[in-house]
Amino acid sequence: MKKRNIILSVLFAAVGLTSCDMEKYPYNAVEESQYMTTTNDFKSARIGLYSPYRTLTSGGHVLTPEFQCADFHATASYSNTYGNQYRWDFQSSDGNIEAIWGNFYTLIARSNYYIDSYQKLVNGEIPGISEADRALIDCWAGEAYFSRAFAYYNLATFFCEAYDPSTAAEVYGLPLQLTYVSNATDNSKYPGRSSLQATFEQINKDLTEAERLVNENKTVNSDTQAKYNYISQDLVTALRARVALWTKDYDTAISASTGLISSNKYPLINDGEAFRAMWVTDYGTEVIWQIYTAAPDELCSTNGTMFWGQYKNGDPQVMDFIPSQSLIDLYTDGDKDIRFTSFFAPYHLALSNGSEADVYVFDKYPGNPDIYSQTIVDNHYINKPKPFRIAEQYLIAAEAYAAKNDVTNASKYLNDLCRTRIAEYTDKSYTNATILTAIQNERHKELVGEGFQLIDLKRWNLGIDRANAYQESTMVLQPGGVNTTALSKQAGDNRFVWPIPKAEYDANPQLKGQQNPGY
Repeated sequence: MKKRNIILSVLFAAVGLTSCDMEKYPYNAVEESQYMTTTNDFKSARIGLYSPYRTLTSGGHVLTPEFQCADFHATASYSNTYGNQYRWDFQSSDGNIEAIWGNFYTLIARSNYYIDSYQKLVNGEIPGISEADRALIDCWAGEAYFSRAFAYYNLATFFCEAYDPSTAAEVYGLPLQLTYVSNATDNSKYPGRSSLQATFEQINKDLTEAERLVNENKTVNSDTQAKYNYISQDLVTALRARVALWTKDYDTAISASTGLISSNKYPLINDGEAFRAMWVTDYGTEVIWQIYTAAPDELCSTNGTMFWGQYKNGDPQVMDFIPSQSLIDLYTDGDKDIRFTSFFAPYHLALSNGSEADVYVFDKYPGNPDIYSQTIVDNHYINKPKPFRIAEQYLIAAEAYAAKNDVTNASKYLNDLCRTRIAEYTDKSYTNATILTAIQNERHKELVGEGFQLIDLKRWNLGIDRANAYQESTMVLQPGGVNTTALSKQAGDNRFVWPIPKAEYDANPQLKGQQNPGY
């Protein structure tokens, strides 16, 4: 097969004829020079920015890094899904990794197309747009800048080293493609890798443009549309905080995260039933951004199937992964912790090898009945992705303050979160020696299964040790195996950084000699 460069050959498919709502996205191919000449063209192209998020925030994009860590053990009935990540033997040809790379670059291509067209409008090359429509298009362009920043940030956390300000100018970042190319055939013009510093300078530049342009009060009809489904100023701020924490810009991380917290727009949930409802019916006050999902045509990928097995209408389930005992043991307050009672369910598991045991299963993605009651397939484990919640901002604030040796403020934000999660909680006192570990444990407990753990360990320069911490030896795959329950990897292992996909590397001559070490 003739190889093609993923970065430059992604087609901008999500352009439509007419659509007044981003939640509907008819696809029609339009010759590039004839497109983006009217307000409706910009409106339809906006839909193409939003539609990939259902993929990018669910399924393999969340679970691939999770199964690389120590929180979940493959069962004895394991189907080998995500097997390369679980065993830590993936290579540059791995399909999960190539899909993540390609899908984020698809979003970048769509963002570039929008931004290029917007610049033509700014430059006076697109006549006939009214001032009122121009104001809307300004806001939509801000969403494109956010989307490009979001995509490059996620790619950088997976495919580049952890950010160190002292070395970022010398280590590899990402190939930065900042214009749309519809049919790139000259591979001498494909981009090579920038420095990591340059990658994050571009991310922050795009966030600055998003801050300047995004205005959900102009673009969202609050009477008929939920604002948390759309890119907002608060969402831009939340990503700014996340990026700043990764790049060790602790002052910005503190300013952004505490600003969102002090706005009181996203109150933390302290009631067990309400907290559970956030994960079942997909409504909760602390959600900053939730991806629009609706049956039967606008579905995200499933997360829960890997933990529950395919729905069998009452028959025994066959799980691929169950929680490790070490993960369960993190929740030292047991049933007093509403996260424990919401994320884990006791279950009598019977496997095809004849083994049976009472275990805890991971139940953070139980499936929204409003979705699965309308689907024509027996897949009951789809929930609406929630890529940004205010709880993460408390943890960002705590970690950033701790990095600045401000234990008082770090303790404040950590205790504020724990007080809402744990019944009868008493504020704890920490020291410089204990605060970071406490933050790491609470972040682990809060964000488990949401795709954070691998990059958190990389940021903290910590290794992985599954330590044979299974719930029951007869229920897991190859107990004691060095590639299964006894897998142990030191901090800095080359597979904390994913390889540039082989298809991309082979197609782009500028990447020669720029592959990540060990692949």
